[in-house]
Amino acid sequence: MTISTGESLITEADIDDLINRVRLTAGDPGDLESAKAALFSGAAPDPEAARLIRQRLLVTALHHGGALLAKLLSRLSPRETAMVRRYAHRLANFLDTLEVWAAQPIMLALMRFGLPYEEAETIAVAVLVLVW
Repeated sequence: MTISTGESLITEADIDDLINRVRLTAGDPGDLESAKAALFSGAAPDPEAARLIRQRLLVTALHHGGALLAKLLSRLSPRETAMVRRYAHRLANFLDTLEVWAAQPIMLALMRFGLPYEEAETIAVAVLVLVW
């Protein structure tokens, strides 16, 4: 989802922060740099490809934290924020297995982790708003 101006909710600064965090863990930020170039090179990427890139960025943020994860958490209550932080790696691993991101499978996974329905629903919607 995009905000009304048509701009992505994920910014270049968010990706730069992820790149730095991945480097600090001795990871290879090559994919992140490619994602940044694809999203912000000036030419509008294919909407489907851009969505897939944003999904990969969110999964990386769940593993490494940072500004992008903070954007997700800012949409949640303190209790929901604590749950996302607690289950961030499990949620990231689950999202990696999904071919199509939709609210219901994300909610069900969160409920299997032990979250109540209402919190699982709010978190699933927040995740989808950030990548769509």
